[in-house]
This record gives sequence, structure tokens and C-alpha cells, in this order.
Amino acid sequence: MNRQRLLPILCTLLAIAVPAAAQTAIHRCVGTDGRPAFTDQPCATIGATPVLPPAATSARPGGAAADGATAGLLCAKSLADLRTGIAQGFALKSANRIGGLVLWNASGQSATEGMRSIEALIRQPLVSLDGDEAVGIDVATSVPGGGLATRHAHFDVVRDSGCLWLRPRP
Repeated sequence: MNRQRLLPILCTLLAIAVPAAAQTAIHRCVGTDGRPAFTDQPCATIGATPVLPPAATSARPGGAAADGATAGLLCAKSLADLRTGIAQGFALKSANRIGGLVLWNASGQSATEGMRSIEALIRQPLVSLDGDEAVGIDVATSVPGGGLATRHAHFDVVRDSGCLWLRPRP
């Protein structure tokens, strides 16, 4: 191929690559108050926790990650971990992520009913996560077409086997 034909092709490829490289990553975070935050800075710089899991780590046999943590473990050791798990569920639109934080055997409802409720809840954008271990966690989502109207769901917080768990109120 001659140079006159190669130059336009190279310029086109360069024009495509430069904007893609210049795009800034958006970090999805949850603040210490439980409210979601979106920033172009790493979450730690604004005192928040990342919502999405960190980039894939090299896993060792038996499910243990290279840093010693167990891969896929959904045990919340603190209220911040519990809030982060809820926020991750909303960010990923994953009822299973939130359902994994529920202590179903103490909830008073079947897991099927509970998962249907969670699935309906995560379809709407998360507005806030309020509460603590003593009073439970209130999840507020925006109502479709409702302007500033919100829908609320309440979860009790229970401690069992060294973890904090959600328990839906009937």
C-alpha cells in the first residue's frame, strides 16, 4: 500500500483513539451519610466508599482473593458495609445483591415475596439511605413521574454470626 493511501487511514484511527483516551471515569460512591455521590475523583478523596466493586483481583483457589478476602462474601461487618452493599445493589440494578444481605429465616416473609419486593424497589433510582443499627435503615427511591415524591422501604438491622443483616418489615 502506498503512503498516500496509508496517511488518511492513520489519521482517521488517531482521530477515533484520542477522544476515547480523553474520557474521564465516573466514580459511583456512597457517602458516610448513605447518600449516593458521583464524581470524577476517586471516592476516597471525598471521604466516600466506592459503590462498584474494585477491579477484578487475582483470585486464589478456594475463593480467597490475593488480599486474603473471600471472594463473593456478602457479610456486612459494619453499618457502612451494609449501606455500601445496598447502594451497590441499586447501582447494579441487582436484587440478588441486596437479597444476599437479608436474613431471610428471620424476616417473616418468604424469600420469593421478599425478592419480588426488592426487585420492584431497585427499579427506581436510590435517593437516600438513612438510619442506623438501632432503628434500622430507610431506603428512599424516587417515584416515576412523581417529581420530588419518594417511595420508602424500611429494613430492620440485625446482628447474627458476626454480621449485620437486613430484615424486611412486613
